[in-house]
Amino acid sequence: MQRIITLTTDFGYRDHYVGALKGKIYSNISGCNIVDITHEISKYNTEDAGFVIGAAYNQFPQGTIHIIAVDASVTDYTKAICVEYDGHYFITADNGIVSIILGEESFDKAVHIKHDGMMKSNDIFVYCAYQLLEGRRLEEIGDSLESIYNPSRLAMSVSLLPNKITGKVIYEDSYGNLVTNIHRSDYDVVSNGNTKYAIRFKDYRISRISNHFADFKTNDIATLKERAGELVAVFNDVDLLTIGLFYSRPDSPGGTPRQLMNLNLNDTIVVEFDPEAQY
Repeated sequence: MQRIITLTTDFGYRDHYVGALKGKIYSNISGCNIVDITHEISKYNTEDAGFVIGAAYNQFPQGTIHIIAVDASVTDYTKAICVEYDGHYFITADNGIVSIILGEESFDKAVHIKHDGMMKSNDIFVYCAYQLLEGRRLEEIGDSLESIYNPSRLAMSVSLLPNKITGKVIYEDSYGNLVTNIHRSDYDVVSNGNTKYAIRFKDYRISRISNHFADFKTNDIATLKERAGELVAVFNDVDLLTIGLFYSRPDSPGGTPRQLMNLNLNDTIVVEFDPEAQY
């Protein structure tokens, strides 16, 4: 098994929490490599955590262990779990994060992690990682589960109709780009080769999906900078339709689609195809 442990938390960097968690891992597990995915998940935001891990985990080799400490208090109602999926192990609280990572897929194995009842959440997570790296099977680490907590997926639903896709905004990245749940594969199926379409949201419309944010058919830097603030749609690195502003300014008023157009999480995005329309 790869001795890689990734960390995703809502701890931030101001306090000692990240350092203490890493110290706990190094004190108990020898020869492992710790990789920070992010410690800037907004507090208790399990949906953001699920999206971020889902976008990142498969870039790591199989056998990687992913510790997710977001809204991760372990209680009688939210137990510590370890889930095996796609050759990876996800250790967290049973709060819906892993279900978001899985999407419509099913896990391979899942257990409630056994512990003495006195251990804190991070201690349980590190103990589970230690046991995995010592070669123990999941069945030895915990009690098998048939299901894990799956929160309401209404915000994640995508409607596919002839010539029309309806989805939602599910994530805002640090640049202010708004990621939707419309996947390139959905677009390819519904478009059926049709190149006339419009992406509609609020009172706005985009009539072209660019190859990248700077896809303005010019290589002149000065000319490109003149396009700053223009609305752009792209498929991002995990093939999800993303709405953004070229050279967005998240820290300035009016610098992102959310600020400028009042486009927010869970708002509806529609892609319409019509071979007769002149968009």
